Amino acid sequence: MYCAHYSLKLHKINSFGDGKEWGKDSGAEGDGAGARGGRAVAAGALQLSPPALDFGRAALASAHALTVTLTNTANTTMHLASVAGTTPDFHASFFESKTLAPRGNTTFTVVYLGRREGPVAAHLYIHTSLGVHKYPVSAVGVASEWGLWPLLGLRVPQNASVEPLVVLHNPTDSEVQVSEVYSSAPWLRLALPGGGRAAPRAAWSVAPHSSRALVRLRVAPPGGGPATAYVRVRGAALPAGALLLPLQARAAPPGEYAAPPQLRLLPRGSRDAPDTLELRAASSAPTAVRLQPQLWAARCGPAPLDPPPPPDPPAAPAAPSAPAANGQTDKGTANGNGQNI
Repeated sequence: MYCAHYSLKLHKINSFGDGKEWGKDSGAEGDGAGARGGRAVAAGALQLSPPALDFGRAALASAHALTVTLTNTANTTMHLASVAGTTPDFHASFFESKTLAPRGNTTFTVVYLGRREGPVAAHLYIHTSLGVHKYPVSAVGVASEWGLWPLLGLRVPQNASVEPLVVLHNPTDSEVQVSEVYSSAPWLRLALPGGGRAAPRAAWSVAPHSSRALVRLRVAPPGGGPATAYVRVRGAALPAGALLLPLQARAAPPGEYAAPPQLRLLPRGSRDAPDTLELRAASSAPTAVRLQPQLWAARCGPAPLDPPPPPDPPAAPAAPSAPAANGQTDKGTANGNGQNI
């Protein structure tokens, strides 16, 4: 792990906002069954302002924070334990005060860090000495104008080199200078895109309305299930001074993989020229792997489309196989404004 000369700095980050401490149970992944345990707070014993938290349209790759005020409306002292969530999109801080006298209040912060485009709704479970209160939160994730996308569901076979690039787009009319890039986990290492141990400051200057690769991520997650880490990109001209990129990956047995690990296709008009996106296939398995290109139609939906089942074996005598429906080669072609990240 290295640091480039006054440009690339690698640190461990434990929070979404500088100087803030975040509950280890907040934004817990999974269905939140543990968060829902316990009796409900009696009606009228607790009041939250706002009564439901809606972030509205919020860009991906940015941490959006809102403050919630909690008031003890019961006639007895209330002790606050924790805030636990049912989705990793929402995270909550610890309470400013953990003991509330009757009519007393305190605040906590909720952060939305979107993982995908579209609406998301969940609940935060506020654990108190009087029971558990279910608090609704929602947001609509929209694409970041800075060209950064969460990297989710990465599968990293043993002995494979999965090294996606972090590419920053500058949508402004002025040059943007990136000062630092951080990783939150030791298994997520940073390297300069072209290799080497140092680079001048100009290597992280992004001209107006252009894109530049900042770092290459070297992903080597530990075994035992999906692991999550974050990459923070700092710069004075960036929203709130920094962009935050979630990354989720899991280790897998040796096998095939592709580079880049994800393709992003943005809307394009019918008169726009098609983009050609190149995919590189590789395998870390000790034996040869046969690849067969297939294409299936795109669709709109909340989850990726499952690939079609493999074709039936040809009847004897075997007939020559038909070419792909669009004549694709193994490099692949798609209509859309794709960006490798």
